[in-house]
Amino acid sequence: MTAHKRELPYMPIPKLKRHFDIFFSFILLVITSPLFIIILIAIFVENILRGHLFARLMYIEKRISQGKSFNFRKFNIFKSKVVNELRRKKIFIHTKELEHDKDTLTVVGKVLQKIYLDELPQLYSIFKGDISVVGPRPINLEVYKKQLARGNYTRKVMKSGLTGKFQSLKGMTEESQLKLDIEYIDYCLSNPSWKIVLYDLRIIFRTLFVMFRAQGI
Repeated sequence: MTAHKRELPYMPIPKLKRHFDIFFSFILLVITSPLFIIILIAIFVENILRGHLFARLMYIEKRISQGKSFNFRKFNIFKSKVVNELRRKKIFIHTKELEHDKDTLTVVGKVLQKIYLDELPQLYSIFKGDISVVGPRPINLEVYKKQLARGNYTRKVMKSGLTGKFQSLKGMTEESQLKLDIEYIDYCLSNPSWKIVLYDLRIIFRTLFVMFRAQGI
């Protein structure tokens, strides 16, 4: 049976992992609060210079975590005219595709996206319990349905994460994201909570290294 056809069991978040998520997200929200303000001001100023006084400072869309939809938040790094045009044409917005097209990003957005700071608002989602610090990255509903049709249940059985094993090894592995997501789920299923938290810490530190290399996640 191929990896993507495996039937993965439902993985409730261990209490210690959840407590770690709350502590981690709260501390970072406090530490980065001045940075939040600076970024929001920078986005607002650029919007004014572009003639979009009322453009949104945050980008919000529905994504999936453990089979449930939630409001996925990130700093708005996209040009308003691009997003508005897609919405006017009722075209489903795939943010990853927009992120890879530098013509769709604002000047501030290019900086934030490169060093992963556009994802900071997701700390609130971690604190709230919609996602975890570590897990398969959340995806939109359209991609989720396609993955289920192909037998990929990683986003159905486990809470999504701010980062994951695949993201922490960016540029250092040729393994697929699906394979590494399943390896992480298997590890969580077969180890006690304290080992999972230590493993999460390793993934977080590796992710920081990726960020410092300015490769994005």
